[in-house]
Order: sequence, then C-alpha cells, then structure tokens
Amino acid sequence: MNSGESALIWAVLTAACWAIGSFFEKSGVKLGGFAPIMGVTIRTFVSVLLLGVLSYPFWPQLRTSGIKPIIMIALGGGVCAGAMGLLFFYKALKLGNISLILPLAFCCTPVFGVIIGVVLLKEKLVLMQYLGISLTIIGAFLTAYYKQ
Repeated sequence: MNSGESALIWAVLTAACWAIGSFFEKSGVKLGGFAPIMGVTIRTFVSVLLLGVLSYPFWPQLRTSGIKPIIMIALGGGVCAGAMGLLFFYKALKLGNISLILPLAFCCTPVFGVIIGVVLLKEKLVLMQYLGISLTIIGAFLTAYYKQ
C-alpha cells in the first residue's frame, strides 16, 4: 500500500471517529443539559489526558522545533479549530439535528480547505477536483435546504 492509499484509509477512519463521536457528544450534551462550552471542556480535558500519555515519547521534539511551529499549531489548532471550531460545533449540535449538522459542517470543511490550498498555498487542482468540490458544495446546499 502506498502513502496515498494509506492516507485515504486514515481519512476514512477519521470521518468514522468524528461521526461516532458526534453521536455520543450530542447525546451527552442533551442528557446532561450541558452548555456547549462545558461539552467542549469535557472533550478537551479527556483528549489532553489521552494525548499527553500517547505523545510522551515525542516530547523532546518541543525542544528542537523552535517557537514558530508551536505558535502556528497553538493558534490554528488550539484556538481556531480546537476551541472556537469545537465551541461552534457543540452549539450547532445542541440546537440542531445531527443529520443536518454533520453533513453541513463536514461538507463545508473541504470547500474552505480547497480555497485555502489554492489561494494561500498555491496548490493546483485538476478538472476532476473542481468537479468534486462543486459536488460537495451542491451536497451541502441540498442538505441544508431540504432539512425537515
């Protein structure tokens, strides 16, 4: 298996974990009557504990990496995707149906990713990729427009 095929498998496993996790998160927030920020806090606390243990062998990388990559991950992952993205996601889960929230959130993510890739990273797309992202946009629209 080449790295491209391996990456696809990991991406599908990611999607499965996010979907299953979202089911439990929505159920837990509803059952506990939690504010979205409390759900994010519980999720993040457990994640930090688990990842702290799993990442222990790699902690020396912090001394050799320099401060810039740490700041980029902290701002992008910690603040934007982590805290704010999760807070918005939990608010959406609390207010809406999971059958609407997941497709909309996760259909828009690749669209924004492609825009960032093309505009900021100067990535080149082929015709089929443009078609794929167009279908993704159409799917997000149909999911949001034809809700119950």
